[in-house]
Amino acid sequence: MKKSIITIYVGLTSLLFSAVPALAAPEERNHDLDELTFSEMLASVETGKGGDLIRQFQEKEARSKLSKNYQKNGTNLETCRNKEVLVLTIPADKLFAPNDVELLPGVGEYLNPVKRYLREPDMYRVLLVMHTDNTGSEVYREELTADRVEAVFDWFNNQGADTSYMFAYSMADDMGIVPNTSMENRAKNRRLEIYLMPGSRMVKQASSGRIEF
Repeated sequence: MKKSIITIYVGLTSLLFSAVPALAAPEERNHDLDELTFSEMLASVETGKGGDLIRQFQEKEARSKLSKNYQKNGTNLETCRNKEVLVLTIPADKLFAPNDVELLPGVGEYLNPVKRYLREPDMYRVLLVMHTDNTGSEVYREELTADRVEAVFDWFNNQGADTSYMFAYSMADDMGIVPNTSMENRAKNRRLEIYLMPGSRMVKQASSGRIEF
């Protein structure tokens, strides 16, 4: 099924996103969530009294399951939202040839570890956030990141992963991490970020005092 994606604009420090829905996904997904912007999605699940346990659980996931995959070859692993959300960063050139929107062979090295977080619906909400540098026209940058993030989303679908709680966002060049003043900096801005945030199932388990995953 062909899906459409709309670019949204974001201020890096304020994280104030315009009200644009995420990429459409399989019919069984919760369509109410599709209407949330990126910032709304990040705030869509309150951890409440289970917050401490979730932070401990996420720290363990990062250390035992992800650090070996996302702290090499230019990739990065960090946290946000008070260490409740894991953020994986993959340089775009690990996934795409320059100016291309077709995934390179071998991208499974970078994407396969994420399948783990799609096994149980709404245990995690997985956000795909694609960025580029400031090269080319505004329309070109918007279309490039939209097509690229759709290609990544489709890769998970084609792998048989349950994408009912995966959401994709196209940011163009509006969330650069460094100024686009050199080739090196522009390369850093061209990236895919994957946010692994607690879903309602994890929060429910944490509130009972034990996370099983």
